Amino acid sequence: MDTEKPSPFADFLFGLFWLVLAVAIMIGSWTMDRLEHLKVSLYTAPGVVPGLLGLALAIMAVLMILRSIRAGALQNARLPELGLQSHWRILTALALCLSFAVVAVGSGLPFWAAAAAFIAVFVFVFRFEELRDQGRLLRGGVLAAAFGLLSGAAIHYVFQELFLVRLP
Repeated sequence: MDTEKPSPFADFLFGLFWLVLAVAIMIGSWTMDRLEHLKVSLYTAPGVVPGLLGLALAIMAVLMILRSIRAGALQNARLPELGLQSHWRILTALALCLSFAVVAVGSGLPFWAAAAAFIAVFVFVFRFEELRDQGRLLRGGVLAAAFGLLSGAAIHYVFQELFLVRLP
């Protein structure tokens, strides 16, 4: 299992990236049409959830930046040597997310089922090495599936019943 941590400077740069993205999300959500002419409630207006997610992302980005500065990011400002081997996690996450967005959503599968499958696969893939080393692949697969199903059900409930958003 790869336990090498990224350099504090790399964390600092990624923290800045996430902060810029968060600010862009918050600006975009603020400028969305509030649908006031339709007498839409403030709590159901478009942009509320993205704005809150952008705020949460900004808070996490600031915490990441502060942690990297505390770890000496500005004193040792150099990026580590990165090869494809060190990027397998981000490339795998990107491939799984794109598969979910392009293939699963809109395939005719109910959204809750597509989300459940995505979450189960994501959890299992990123725990595979650890589970294999412990000899617990079957148990890990069952737990990943259970976690995916519970998450899919929660997503369905929150969006359809609380936010009144009809999912595909």
